[in-house]
Amino acid sequence: MATNDFLPFAVGGSANVLSQSAYAALPAVTNGYQSGVANSAQINKTFRQSSIMAAVLAQFIVNQTGANATDDGTTATLLANLTSATKGRLLRISVYRLASGVQQVSVNGGAFATTGAGTFTAMSATTSLVVEMCGGGGGSAGVPSTGASQVAASGGGGGAVYGKSVFSSGFSGSIAVTIGAGGAAGAAGLNNGGAGGTSSFGALMTCGGGNGSNATPAGTAPIIVGAGTSTTTASGVNIYGTQGGPGGLGFMFSASAGVGGNGGCNGAGWPGPVGATIGSPGISGAASYGVGGAGGAQGNSGAALAGAPGGAGFIAVYEYA
Repeated sequence: MATNDFLPFAVGGSANVLSQSAYAALPAVTNGYQSGVANSAQINKTFRQSSIMAAVLAQFIVNQTGANATDDGTTATLLANLTSATKGRLLRISVYRLASGVQQVSVNGGAFATTGAGTFTAMSATTSLVVEMCGGGGGSAGVPSTGASQVAASGGGGGAVYGKSVFSSGFSGSIAVTIGAGGAAGAAGLNNGGAGGTSSFGALMTCGGGNGSNATPAGTAPIIVGAGTSTTTASGVNIYGTQGGPGGLGFMFSASAGVGGNGGCNGAGWPGPVGATIGSPGISGAASYGVGGAGGAQGNSGAALAGAPGGAGFIAVYEYA
């Protein structure tokens, strides 16, 4: 069993030491002891305060590393073992996102800001990173106008790839951070939704976005319209990674019964918005990272409707000592 040579001084129940209040009031706490006759209770209190902290810190080294805390008059080994004892400690969390097309970053749960949002620089004490991310979700297609006996709908956009990785090297210097934008909404009419963008953390890791849904011509009920798919595009993923879910199919059972397709979930399983009801355009996926936009639906003799954008991606970086 590892041992601790650093022992606390004057910790017995009858130890000759000043009370804490008396010690705190001593001028010597600020100015040090002056020449003259030493007061043993004062000196003992000073020794105890420093020795207790030394003993506690040394015991921490012993407990965390299994190495001896040896009092041999040198500091190098103690410092090395203390450094080893604190490895694995979470140092900082940085979360990157897109808000209204502008990239932002939040550090340790603070407010999102644009300053420094395009790059990442590790702290000097960082020895490893855990990075998680997803790309942007696909947009939903537009819905064409309908005739007197026609109906129309659009499927949801596909969800983005999600990935999580750990890195112990390759992150020195400034690393470019790019958040994949949500795929564009298909304009009102027979217009496809756009694909979501790829999120990337320098050259270490990327996750692709979901595909937009394709527009489907109006027809006679019942009709089923296709949805956007996900992609398997990713690189540098070494812990866990999965593609997002496809968008939901749009259904029109009659002129008065139908719905657009749900937005596809991202690879982490966060769900997209539900499909819109008859007469409504697509529903945006912007409220959640990397999900597809939901499709719209239209009954008889209806105007063309726009699709909806997918949700932008995100990147979270966890730094460990």
